[in-house]
Amino acid sequence: MRASLAATVAIACLGLAGAGRASAPPEPPTVATPEARPEAAGGAPPSVTASALAPVLWRELRYSARKFIFTASTSLTAERVPAGTVERLLPRPPKATAIPIPSGDAVAVTTATRLPFGRDETVTLWLDPATGAALGGEKTMLGGNPYHKLLRFTEGGLYTSRAAPASGREDHLGPDRWSDRRQYLTRPAVQPPEAAAVTDAYALLYLVSAARLDRKDSSLRLVMLTDEGYVELAFVTGGLSRVRVSFDESWPGGSRQVAETLVRSVRATGHALGTEQPRADVDLGFLGMRGALTLFVEVGSGIPVVFSGRAEHVGNLTVRLDRAVLTAAPADPATNPAPGSGEEAP
Repeated sequence: MRASLAATVAIACLGLAGAGRASAPPEPPTVATPEARPEAAGGAPPSVTASALAPVLWRELRYSARKFIFTASTSLTAERVPAGTVERLLPRPPKATAIPIPSGDAVAVTTATRLPFGRDETVTLWLDPATGAALGGEKTMLGGNPYHKLLRFTEGGLYTSRAAPASGREDHLGPDRWSDRRQYLTRPAVQPPEAAAVTDAYALLYLVSAARLDRKDSSLRLVMLTDEGYVELAFVTGGLSRVRVSFDESWPGGSRQVAETLVRSVRATGHALGTEQPRADVDLGFLGMRGALTLFVEVGSGIPVVFSGRAEHVGNLTVRLDRAVLTAAPADPATNPAPGSGEEAP
């Protein structure tokens, strides 16, 4: 289930991108760099575990990406929902064993994206809050080639129930009345380790925040199911720096405009399961990007404020935070570094 903010910008830009080599995206202007080098990885990063995840400190994040004359924007929300609600919403695979829904609550991560050429995409992904494992999802694409999907993650794969208009006359009727219906099970030949918690690209930013990659020596390893099969994505933290940004921040009882903040750099590299080395062309399943990602994660909140990578057909692309809605008033990272970081802010 590929996230498509940058992917659709890539499609929109395809005719222009072929005219010349895409230039590298501008990095956020650095005000100070107290740590010039990333910390050593210290071996393979651990898989995400219950002890690694914490409640995120935000309710909503809004991002935008620009390339050439095209702009796409997306909002990301996260909330706890009763597990029983998720059980009622998700389909039951007829020929596969579904990933069990945990007792108590699940996390609902919803992404709403406005894309070029009048296309809109809304995705809700339900996660196990302890492990980050994807349980299932719902995806609706409106505009050109509309469709609606219900997804249920299974042991070793993904079950999809898809509906689309059978003709142009059905476009305006809505997903409930679209008559082109299909069901299929995807099961890649190369399987993840039996105990691996498999997640989805739509959960990536949520999991980066929940794993608190703004803290020193933190790391994360995810297994994701993409269009090309299972991909392992390893995150390694680097140094602190101050970067110039431009986003609005609000919380119950207050708001501010942020022009500069303290961040930790994070490098994520992916490789397809069944291979040993990262590859520049591996599909990350995330915003149409391939190979690797660079993220700048705000210290104290764990929010990625800037991230960049190479998008298919377009080249390098940078996505920036425009707005963050927090669950509580923020600590000032200039005087209060992330708890447990063991560092002093410059």
